[in-house]
Amino acid sequence: ASNQQPWRILKKEGSNIFHFYLRRTKIYAKAIKRIDLQKVDMGIAMCHFELAARELGLSGSWQQQGNQTNREDKEYIISWTG
Repeated sequence: ASNQQPWRILKKEGSNIFHFYLRRTKIYAKAIKRIDLQKVDMGIAMCHFELAARELGLSGSWQQQGNQTNREDKEYIISWTG
């Protein structure tokens, strides 16, 4: 992991749906070609989110939502629906 905190989480207004986006740091793609460390960081953030949700008594699941698109410099990864 690189700890660049490349994740961005957008909460859908009026719901318990959280969309996870990856904001890439270009230098990592050039420096390390065999492992996508930013996706590893994203996985760690998702794990922390899931653990925090459970601790708060929230239940939900991870889902790909086909209606989500990439935004500016952010790549859509997945959504958590509670």
